[in-house]
Amino acid sequence: MRERFDGQFYWNYFQAPGVAEAELAKDPHRTFRRVMYGLSGDNPPSDPPVEPLVPPGNEFLDLFEVPEELPSWLTEADIDPLATEFTEAGFTSALDWYRNFDCNRQLTAPWEGPQYRMPGRYVTGERDLVYGFPGMDQLIPALPTLHPGIGPAHILPGRGHWIAEEYPTRSMRRCWDSWVR
Repeated sequence: MRERFDGQFYWNYFQAPGVAEAELAKDPHRTFRRVMYGLSGDNPPSDPPVEPLVPPGNEFLDLFEVPEELPSWLTEADIDPLATEFTEAGFTSALDWYRNFDCNRQLTAPWEGPQYRMPGRYVTGERDLVYGFPGMDQLIPALPTLHPGIGPAHILPGRGHWIAEEYPTRSMRRCWDSWVR
């Protein structure tokens, strides 16, 4: 992603120690309001999904507007504990996921090739930014071939990155119904 997007992909922004921590920790409550809403299917600019590029001089949160009001599935009571925990603990441990990509790949290399055979399904929202990542249009349809236990992908219309939170009953029930048929 660094080469493809000239270092502007959000992963690259998160990999620079101290940069994202400082931005996200300025106001954790505002951070979670912006990110939770911004990556949801309820955010009108998420159709199509936001392109997750952070140009030089910008910050990650610049990708998302501060919502005037929260959608019905997200309340201040949902955001408060997140903001409190991250105020106390900081954002470094969450960001370390992005900083460890190369090491994770090395550690899991011995398991490259074996197929996943347990029944499963790839479920995502059509407005999820990950669904729009380069190559996903080829990877997702190939999953049942690469891993025979995985059925066809289930793409939820109008949903974003937080499908379980956005529509927990309807989304998961619809997926379950399609799996057992």
